Amino acid sequence: MRKDAKRQMDRFKRRSERMLQKLVRDIDKQKKELGIGGYYRTYSKGELTSELGISKRIAETTLNAMQDSGIALHRDETKATRPYKLTIEDVAEFYQFRGEPRLRDQYDKAWVVFIGNLKGGISKTVSTVSIAHGMRTHPMLLKHDLRILVVDLDPQSSATMFLSHKHSVGLVETTGVQAILQDLPAEEIKEHFIVQTQVPGVDVLPASIDDGFTAAIWEELCAEHLPGVKPNEALRDCLIKKLECDYDFIFLDTGPHLDALLKQCVVAADMLVTPIAPAQVDFHSSLRYTSRIPDIVKMIESTGTEVRYHTNIPMMTKLANKKDQLVAYSQAKEVFGGDILDATLPRLDAMERCGETFDTVITIPPSNYDGSKDALKRARSSVYEVSLALFERIEFTRSEFQENA
Repeated sequence: MRKDAKRQMDRFKRRSERMLQKLVRDIDKQKKELGIGGYYRTYSKGELTSELGISKRIAETTLNAMQDSGIALHRDETKATRPYKLTIEDVAEFYQFRGEPRLRDQYDKAWVVFIGNLKGGISKTVSTVSIAHGMRTHPMLLKHDLRILVVDLDPQSSATMFLSHKHSVGLVETTGVQAILQDLPAEEIKEHFIVQTQVPGVDVLPASIDDGFTAAIWEELCAEHLPGVKPNEALRDCLIKKLECDYDFIFLDTGPHLDALLKQCVVAADMLVTPIAPAQVDFHSSLRYTSRIPDIVKMIESTGTEVRYHTNIPMMTKLANKKDQLVAYSQAKEVFGGDILDATLPRLDAMERCGETFDTVITIPPSNYDGSKDALKRARSSVYEVSLALFERIEFTRSEFQENA
């Protein structure tokens, strides 16, 4: 390489790293000034009735019984009456105290969902992180006390930035890819690799730009570090199987490339979810992707690895209320019929605005949102609709599978 080109490359590297660190510091400072720490949403005793549909008598009786049994529930200490200020963890414990079954009481391992497409820019990552937060915090799903893991396998580490931006800059060695290649014990992965997000109950296994270089020589690295493990089965055997009893759902996120990481996600998944955007280029590319999934499966199975996912659920994203986009939605329903998810993620400015501070529309407090509160409310409602629809589709698919097993 020419010396001047090398000097420029090194200069860009140093400046890029400094800028990344500055951006992280600026966002941390902003969050601190706005008082954004953990998940902001809490419930009063009245909101248990108005938002969760619990009768006043049951709410009163159960909260008193919990208090009498020594369970400490959060209260607003700034007010003389110390009203309840219940976290989502408190609410989950409320249901548990009443004997409501959680999802983990019904199933012995996580359901693995791969939200993927070979077309970039159609909200794969935004969908993944939004649904993870949406499922965990949806008022109708709080009784399940869901435990959710997002495994970021995209070298761009966008999911990591949304869920734990501090772990998306610099030299990140504790990534999902490294956990796979080192074939680490489950306890070591949970202690040193998995990171808690702003929403309690949602964790992330970070990614790094270096994962892209690793994926490029995946077969050679597997032969060296994972003798006896098939390259397309490494994610499933060396990571998912070790963590599946600790979570209710595991979401997988990759880049839009037919590489070793994407193929492993197809192998590890119980369900594929395919985001489809209605803009013509995106729509055409997505149809080409779905038409080639059989070829991807055939490619994988030609290596001796079985693909076991149960169904592929198309899901419309970035949908605007425009004639051409509504036509694309109608065409998508014509192609996918009843398999398409009956809820959509519309194109909303609130989702992009929240991304500027590495938040989702679920985690950002309305009081600190720099934009239309109504727009934020609409965005959050759409995420909740999609999250609940996907949860119900998973439950339907899972029950059918168990009945036919």
